[in-house]
Amino acid sequence: MVDSGSDAIARARERAQAFVAERGDELAHRRARALAGLAPASCVVEWLERADPRALPDDTAALVALADLGALRGAFVERAVARLAAEQRADGSFAPAGGAGEAAAIAATGRRLGLLARTACVRDAVLGVGADWLAARFAPERVQGFAWEPLAAYAAAFSNVPHDASDAILQWCGRELERGFRAGAFDGIATARVLLDCDAPSLPGARLAPPEVLAAVLAAQQGDGGFAAGAGGADRVARSLDALAALRRLAPPRR
Repeated sequence: MVDSGSDAIARARERAQAFVAERGDELAHRRARALAGLAPASCVVEWLERADPRALPDDTAALVALADLGALRGAFVERAVARLAAEQRADGSFAPAGGAGEAAAIAATGRRLGLLARTACVRDAVLGVGADWLAARFAPERVQGFAWEPLAAYAAAFSNVPHDASDAILQWCGRELERGFRAGAFDGIATARVLLDCDAPSLPGARLAPPEVLAAVLAAQQGDGGFAAGAGGADRVARSLDALAALRRLAPPRR
């Protein structure tokens, strides 16, 4: 059994932060320190504000970083939201960079809508037409068969955007998220990433308690402090940041 007590969580955070500091770039290092509780979220916001534009991640990735820290506000966020909203197509969807086809558009649209909805500066019309586009293309088969990308997209969008179809879609997403987790198709970090993007500790239809997802995340940590054994360097840093975000969100409050 994995120790998921407060001391174990603190050790895991410390080791993961050290791994990212050694392997990641400046933004990754700052994110890791903030997620581990060693620095305020402002250290990430300030870097994004003043960094060379060529060093910045794309707007979606930047907003994910800020969302994980509960920092979706300020001038940088307003500019990123405006740029993303301007990329919305007339039918409400978003075209993924380098992607083609409806499946790729669903993944990009769901992820972006979920992020945009968590800000205070997006227009309701952007969310409404995007949610309508997604809902019109939903069928249970979209999220079945351990299909993480569409499941994550639909869950993120309809957890954050009010819509007549939200309840039914989220029930399917919750059941399939649990099924994927129980079957081992989705590991703890992938499961936690869905919950983080939903800004929720659980989903309707899923009997997944935060402590068991937290335990699965802790169990995935490798000897060097990082996560995602066998993945490339950048992927391991990204997964380690996801794990740190999960530890921050799912850990029980300190007494």
